[in-house]
Amino acid sequence: MKITHPDSLSAYCSFDTVYNDLLAPFLNDLDDSRAYNHSYPLSDCLKAGFSIYSLKAPSLYQFQQMAQTEEHNLHQVYKIGAVPSDNGLRKVLDGLSPEVLRAGFERLTKYLLSNNELRRRYHAWKDYTIVSVDGVEHFCSKQVSCEHCLNRKHRDETTSYYHSMLSAVIVHPEHAEVFPLDHEPIVKQDGELKNDCERNAVHRLLDNIEHAHPQLNTIFTMDALYACGPVIRRLNAVDNWRYVISVKEMGNRHLFEQFDALNDVGRVKWIDHRDVKKSEWQIGYVNGLELNASASDVKVNMIYARAKKAKGKEVIFSYLTNIKVTKNNAWSLLSTGRSRWKIENETFNTLKNQGYHFKHNFGHGKQHLCTVMSYLMMMAFWVDQLQQAGDKTFQAIIAVLKTRVKLWESMRAVFKIVAIQSMYQLYFKIADMYCVRLT
Repeated sequence: MKITHPDSLSAYCSFDTVYNDLLAPFLNDLDDSRAYNHSYPLSDCLKAGFSIYSLKAPSLYQFQQMAQTEEHNLHQVYKIGAVPSDNGLRKVLDGLSPEVLRAGFERLTKYLLSNNELRRRYHAWKDYTIVSVDGVEHFCSKQVSCEHCLNRKHRDETTSYYHSMLSAVIVHPEHAEVFPLDHEPIVKQDGELKNDCERNAVHRLLDNIEHAHPQLNTIFTMDALYACGPVIRRLNAVDNWRYVISVKEMGNRHLFEQFDALNDVGRVKWIDHRDVKKSEWQIGYVNGLELNASASDVKVNMIYARAKKAKGKEVIFSYLTNIKVTKNNAWSLLSTGRSRWKIENETFNTLKNQGYHFKHNFGHGKQHLCTVMSYLMMMAFWVDQLQQAGDKTFQAIIAVLKTRVKLWESMRAVFKIVAIQSMYQLYFKIADMYCVRLT
């Protein structure tokens, strides 16, 4: 696949460049193993699914009930040949293995990092990129289920069936944009009766990231669930991987006992730091501790930080890392650890609250529909994030409209009534409506 590299960052980050040069060809090239007499090509169903999330359509039914102008725009902007019916789309995507879409996130990430300006912008420590890992539930029902569903028993003797996935997202403490790197479904594995879990899924996720991005210098930031020997050994096995993992005394008492004992004899080093919000921090650090009594061979470095926030409230953070902590990098490592929350705030909460209909049931299916739709949503979100990071047209419109939800509403309104040839033309029409000056 040949990908163009526009001279300007704005053109590089535009929807039309990324979709036409990278995503649409990728979706076109996926193997369609169905019989030749099918009604809708796989590529058209995938592009239609992507466009639902790109346009933030509230339902498949509303998406299907379109005027001639909308159908024209789907052909021109999203390169969809035959627009599938809602049932046709569900049926086709239900039978698709989500694994084939993971290569799409690999190509998107390589596109992001192939631009020198963007690559440097998202370096957080030396030439390392922070990747935050966390799990999220994206479907739940007491009535609808499939063989891959996890189940949750309730006190009233009812059962909920749900799908989750473990997501890895590129983040940076100083930038709002986040970029989904990879996703591992947390579902019942073939032949298994017990629920899958995050600790099992994280090994599959890390295997895929190592295979897809062997040259990516990565700092993984995770919550305290992963502060255990098997996960840390797995991270230590890759030379260009580092980690900053949250740790809690309840789950790692042995680690805190070592820290306290060394602090009592003055071997924990402390520094003071004032952040940009004028909060006063005390940061203590020590290197070379045993992870726990059962994993004494695993040595980690520990950071313990506390600060007084507004109204006198004290906050405490503690992390373990395989990066040697020094006076010069302690604050940077603390900021790296705290950036883990961006996967919750800037990723999952954005998808839930800003028009992406994250937990809306577009269709559960009998096989893979639920997961495939969530992957297409993450791809649409990725493209939006890239536009927010570098597309001047997108940025100018958001600056005037103030919220992304208002932009999505305007996009759908114009898309219904005005024939356009590209996403740039759509943005241009919206800018004209709101008197946004484009340079």
